[in-house]
Amino acid sequence: MKFKGPGLLCWGILFFVSCATSPKKPAVDENGEFAFLSPGAAAYISMDVPRARPLLEFISLGGFSGKEAGEFLDKTNFAVVAAYPPGSERSFMVAARGKYPNKRIDFSFAFDPFWKKRPSARGGSYWRSDRYDLSIFLTSRRALVSDGDPLIPPPGAAVPPEFAALRRDALLAGWTDEGGAPVNQFLALLEIPLQIPADRIFFSIYDVPEGEAGKEYEAFLRIETPSVNHAKGLASLFSLTRVFMTGLPPAGEGDPLSLAAALFANVPSQEEAALIIRTGSLSPQGIALLFNMLSLYSN
Repeated sequence: MKFKGPGLLCWGILFFVSCATSPKKPAVDENGEFAFLSPGAAAYISMDVPRARPLLEFISLGGFSGKEAGEFLDKTNFAVVAAYPPGSERSFMVAARGKYPNKRIDFSFAFDPFWKKRPSARGGSYWRSDRYDLSIFLTSRRALVSDGDPLIPPPGAAVPPEFAALRRDALLAGWTDEGGAPVNQFLALLEIPLQIPADRIFFSIYDVPEGEAGKEYEAFLRIETPSVNHAKGLASLFSLTRVFMTGLPPAGEGDPLSLAAALFANVPSQEEAALIIRTGSLSPQGIALLFNMLSLYSN
């Protein structure tokens, strides 16, 4: 499952074109920012945009790309993103918080033949461009973007209770309900004889002190398995695989082997039915590889 990018030309339109009244702002409920995202996504991600900017130059999440959406990201403090499986009503949703020139953009869209006001199923309205397959709801403090209706009824996406602790102090954090399939495909590609029986994978990305090679990061993975015995067996197999990984030659920047070496850099731990992995240091390119492994990367 990969994010379907909507064509980031749309973000350029959003901030380089310059007053219809904005629709009523949706209410925030107990799910916080995820209340703006529809349930049923294969993956959800939250990001501290200013701190994550160096990473966003290398990865694209639901239409966010530091290289192509710099104007938008400069105005954004925080965002959550959802990616939906094929056949869903929409393929992605973005809910961003910041300071946006909504009046100027509303005025511009009102005179642009490629943008039309559409009524939302939940009430209110939003801007829609069939040409760009993009829908936008905008206020001075919030942007909701999707390739479908960006406004949804409450309560929005349910947030797993484990996520609150994992996202604390993280640049990026999220979870995928794709199970172990993406990771197992990556391990099979490298001919690493290890299969991960996962129900859900949580991930978070943190800063580490800047090294000689530049900015570096580390990733934390919490792999939820079907049972305590599954987690215990997986921890043993993971530790055994580490022995063989130590004999590999150094990998170049961007080489999948460099990600494999980071994944097996530390001894894993176990928390009941969960396997906990803390990677070694990763460059921005290494983080991009990690998202590729989790099928969350779309450049």
